[in-house]
Amino acid sequence: MSRARDLPRISVITPSLNQGRYLRQCIESVLSQGYKNLELLVIDGGSKDESVAVIREYAKAITYWVSEPDRGQSDAINKGFARATGDLVAWLNADDFYLPGAFERVADAYAADPQAPFYFGDGLRVDEAGTAMSNFFPTQALRFDRRALVMGLNYILQPSTFINRRILQQVGYLDEGLHYGMDSDLWMRLSGVGEPRIIASALSATREYGTTKTASGSFGRVEELRQISMKHSGLPMTPGVICYLLDTLLKLVQQEPGVFPASYVEDVVRFWTRTQKLLEPYDAFPDGFPRDSKKQTTDFVKR
Repeated sequence: MSRARDLPRISVITPSLNQGRYLRQCIESVLSQGYKNLELLVIDGGSKDESVAVIREYAKAITYWVSEPDRGQSDAINKGFARATGDLVAWLNADDFYLPGAFERVADAYAADPQAPFYFGDGLRVDEAGTAMSNFFPTQALRFDRRALVMGLNYILQPSTFINRRILQQVGYLDEGLHYGMDSDLWMRLSGVGEPRIIASALSATREYGTTKTASGSFGRVEELRQISMKHSGLPMTPGVICYLLDTLLKLVQQEPGVFPASYVEDVVRFWTRTQKLLEPYDAFPDGFPRDSKKQTTDFVKR
């Protein structure tokens, strides 16, 4: 690895609220990268568990930390963005962690294309204990297609994404009114400026369990994603949002067999399957991940 002055500065922001049981692994995954031009900012929302004790253990290695009430995750991350000085900035939620060698690969991508708005790679889906279940991308081939992002599903793995701070300042920080889809909105705004750079490697692990915001957001999450897609597509409802809606609806009807008979569950699945086919014109597979299209354009604009 190059000397520190030759490396892009990477700023990692970790927002946390009562995530002390995961926080140590998160912080260790940043520091164990051995990256020489790093700053780590931990923005705690006033945790009542062991979080502050864990932060204090690493205080000498943390560039800045605070524990105080905030207005939510987006507000906490924006506090970090405002203090960050890196060429690249990222946020790593306290229950996620980086994989070895991630920062070196990100630095190489930045050196090859310092004008890209953001850089993203693959990652691992892990369970609550941190045991790997699968890669995030269904194949080894990572792709980007703006149309698939705007009209379909969010296929960008947030903890495996690093943002060009200059472009971030140009498009603005996270929308603090958003609680579930603030990353989707940001990727759409950033990719409206230019083509992101793909890093063909697994960079992070994202923990999946029942109490995450993604898992527990229900119809409130769907409505927020609908508003985001409407802002960027000009349509009140996109095929991707309908897929999110049907996924949430399916979980509900399966939990209430006394209200929703098996025949109705089958109807929901059938409608979902038909809706997934609507993603094809936007170069997306039924699961929302982009196809290997020759037209990887970023000029998809609001209708």
